[in-house]
Amino acid sequence: MNRKQVLKEMKKNKRKQTTNEEENYINSFVFALLSLIIVIVAGYLFIGVFVTKSITFGNKKEEKKEEINIDNDTILLGQLFNQKDDSYYVLVYDASDDKSILTSWKGIYEGKENALKVYVVDSSNKLNSKFLVEKDSNKNPTSYDDLKVKAPSLIKVENKSVTEYTEGEEEIKNIFKK
Repeated sequence: MNRKQVLKEMKKNKRKQTTNEEENYINSFVFALLSLIIVIVAGYLFIGVFVTKSITFGNKKEEKKEEINIDNDTILLGQLFNQKDDSYYVLVYDASDDKSILTSWKGIYEGKENALKVYVVDSSNKLNSKFLVEKDSNKNPTSYDDLKVKAPSLIKVENKSVTEYTEGEEEIKNIFKK
């Protein structure tokens, strides 16, 4: 072999070696990437199945049954005169107001002996807006047509007619204290 042939052979071997190194580099990169993906998927499945239990296999669907609660104490202002009791109170206030003390006083009053039934009207309910006013409430309504209530109010109904009408938290609290 002469010198030219030896140089050609060396260049050929060098190209093969570079190609092999590049292939090895690509193969190791792909292997590392696939390994990382497999580890992430396995971790996700492990956490989903054993920790949070949000992933289930098969037809094991657990139905979450929510208990339905019917609140017979909450009414609409349009039902003010339609209650079955002969004598009862209707408390009109914003039930979503966490700072209101009326709920506590209502509970204290209902715990007393011979306490009248107290129905609640949520003044924040849009269905009640037809009967709610900011001022000039009607303190002696005889029908739904002339019913104008200012919140917070306590209305005493006897035999389908209004016998007492009280406005303001302090006044309502005083009635519940009796």
